[in-house]
Amino acid sequence: MLKKIIWIGLFLIILMTTSCEVKNGTVATEVDIPLDDELVLYGENAGIHPETSILDDPENPYADANLNMDNVWDLHDECPSPKGKFYLWASILAKMPVGEYQYFTALSLHELYTVSGSDLAKEQTKKAYKAVLDHFFNSTTWYEAWWLGDETYYAVTLRDMACQNMYDPSELNLLALYDDPAYALADLSEWGYVYDFETGSITRVE
Repeated sequence: MLKKIIWIGLFLIILMTTSCEVKNGTVATEVDIPLDDELVLYGENAGIHPETSILDDPENPYADANLNMDNVWDLHDECPSPKGKFYLWASILAKMPVGEYQYFTALSLHELYTVSGSDLAKEQTKKAYKAVLDHFFNSTTWYEAWWLGDETYYAVTLRDMACQNMYDPSELNLLALYDDPAYALADLSEWGYVYDFETGSITRVE
């Protein structure tokens, strides 16, 4: 009898532990990732903070997934397509609105535009970079100083990275969003920002 009680207790503990990895019945690592390059937006501002319509998109494989700041990077590394990455980052952005997630949503859209040439993806990329500036101007991400070999990390401001990608994304092997970089500077000016492409820094016009 005692053994039976112990086994029941162990079963309940396992069941409870497993359920922590599930939200609305979906395990984060068991989703069908879209492999195509066609961007279809459920809402015109999907992936742009503070819009959360991405979570209502029936085509979004991550809408009900249990996403957090730890597993999102593993899921990103395992994701086989820019469209899948867009759904991933836009979903965690909607659930946990921080600048890093908005930036990587923009970057995934930029990658999607690069492989597809879609005008919709291009315009959504610009809006996502603008959201980095408007809502997360002082946010940073972390880069690893891999050449030091001792797990040293340093902070990089997302606003400068977003503007660099708008002005000249060639370092990342991404397709230019503008026929001429001067048009990127013009858009930034209209949005209320001045980008110094020589120093790679941006200021907000008061």
